[in-house]
Amino acid sequence: MRKFWVIQASAGAGKTYKLSERYLNLLLEKNVPPSSILAVTFTNKAAGEMRERILGCLKEIALKGKNDK
Repeated sequence: MRKFWVIQASAGAGKTYKLSERYLNLLLEKNVPPSSILAVTFTNKAAGEMRERILGCLKEIALKGKNDK
């Protein structure tokens, strides 16, 4: 597994989406602990969007698991 990923693209190209997707993949598929993942963006807006995407996905997974019981 690669230790570092750099995502470079122009505005509106989906960098924040891709970074969120990669974070979730590391967390859920590769079992990397959150304390070992560093995700950096250039703006507070992008960081907020990333946080909301990640938390929204985790919430959806948690609620789905709760409803399956």
